[in-house]
Amino acid sequence: MMMRRTVVVGAAGTGKTTLARELTGRTGGRLTDLDLLFWGPGWSRRPAEDFRADVRRLAADEYWVVAGSYLPQVADVLWPRAELVVWLDLPRRVSFSRVVRRTVRQLVGAEEVLPGCYQSLRAVWRDGLLGSAWRDPARFRDAVPEAMDHPSCRQLQLVRLRSAGQVRRWLRTQVADGRTTT
Repeated sequence: MMMRRTVVVGAAGTGKTTLARELTGRTGGRLTDLDLLFWGPGWSRRPAEDFRADVRRLAADEYWVVAGSYLPQVADVLWPRAELVVWLDLPRRVSFSRVVRRTVRQLVGAEEVLPGCYQSLRAVWRDGLLGSAWRDPARFRDAVPEAMDHPSCRQLQLVRLRSAGQVRRWLRTQVADGRTTT
């Protein structure tokens, strides 16, 4: 099956953006990180209507790879148009440690995380980044199957990857020249 529209979901630190970049390079689709559509400068949240409108325009395209979850906000818009959902369900110890390392690196390096958004202790605390990174793996175990059960998602194929090794093997063995045998 040709991968034309793929959503990569998972908790923070699971490697959604990294995997989506790899898939985009192999399929020629357009990569969109939902964080770029959700957050404005200074970590301001864009209005929900604007976020959903941007996702609707994206979903209307023929070829894309989307990294990001935002299930309650946009799964009803994005998933009915998708063909494949890749769920990165890595162990909490892996994803949480990645979030901690990434956050420290961003703080120390004063990195621009998103356009106009710099990591700060205030942002980490205010947005509850570490708390959500700790809780989200368990939340996704309910949310993803629930979203997949929706009648508008019957066309979706789901690939659930539970370790970094599974991700590498899936890329190596299942994805070649933009095709997958999920």
